[in-house]
Amino acid sequence: MENEFFWNDFKLKQPPLVTLLVKDTSFAKNVFVVINRFLQQLSEPDAKDFEETAALIGRLMARRKNSFRNMPGFRSVCKLNAALCRLLRLDLARDLENFRGALPDVCDEDLGGAMPTRSSFEFILVRLLGFYHLHERIRECCLSAAAYFTQLLRNNFFMEFTTLLIAAIAKLSKLSSLQAGKSATLYNKLRPQVANYPQVQKHKFLADNQELPARLEPPMRTNNQTQKDETPDIVLKPKKVVTKVEKAKLVAKSDVGTIIARKGTPVQDAKKPTFNEDVLATVADAQKFIERESQARKLNPPPESCFTRKIAKHEWLAAQTLFQRKLSKEPEKALSIFRRFIVNKIK
Repeated sequence: MENEFFWNDFKLKQPPLVTLLVKDTSFAKNVFVVINRFLQQLSEPDAKDFEETAALIGRLMARRKNSFRNMPGFRSVCKLNAALCRLLRLDLARDLENFRGALPDVCDEDLGGAMPTRSSFEFILVRLLGFYHLHERIRECCLSAAAYFTQLLRNNFFMEFTTLLIAAIAKLSKLSSLQAGKSATLYNKLRPQVANYPQVQKHKFLADNQELPARLEPPMRTNNQTQKDETPDIVLKPKKVVTKVEKAKLVAKSDVGTIIARKGTPVQDAKKPTFNEDVLATVADAQKFIERESQARKLNPPPESCFTRKIAKHEWLAAQTLFQRKLSKEPEKALSIFRRFIVNKIK
């Protein structure tokens, strides 16, 4: 482990998981909580989206390997795929679960217990370093590939493939920043706990010339994200509830003015035919009226000159029948009844 980038060593071996008795186990509670929270975050939807997008990058690279293998941007995609494969081999979740399982079940400052050695804890920190720097490498390859394929897109070259590839790279870069930020947060919380773990002098994981960084900086956020965070949230005021009683009071207080009845215009009144009772002055006039109205009612629709168009069919037939029955014995009474019926229905 003399290499400066020892966290990226393919031959890095995990030290044997040995536990030693310690008198104070209170610090292990916080370690257990932060590791458990990070493992839960690895199963969230954004982590699954990262895995699916990484698989899509690999399939796109394999599909266009012969067509774009000499392009600089495609070489960046190949480097990106290599970093994703390296991240897949890292398997940080497995190492964290093994270390979490070695922590004592009950942690208290007055209670002793078996605690993993410092070498095992430093191995976890080195794995976090590798996880963090691999995501940094992934974002660098994403930027390099996106710059090249964006230029192709501007020149209208390979529009469909280029658009899909840029979208996948952008999504991968965003999700990589999220995971790198979570790993940096976990590392910053675990790093101060190194001195609390028991150390075996003959079994040191780190060499004398190697030292773990004191802190990892989360990835820089873009301008859009920073501007979004700095913008204060808009607080929506709740709507005022107005009861029916309050509505009635408001209506009573409101000045609605004077209601004016609108009369029909003279032109409209002139167009509408008016009914005159004098057309039913005699029995002969009534018979002519019945004949004329019966002919008009047969039309569909009845014309405006048909005064009885709004009278129901059964009522009109009943009025005719009654008029014919009374006509032979009492013609004046028949005419009077029929006239009253027509006047009441029309006016």
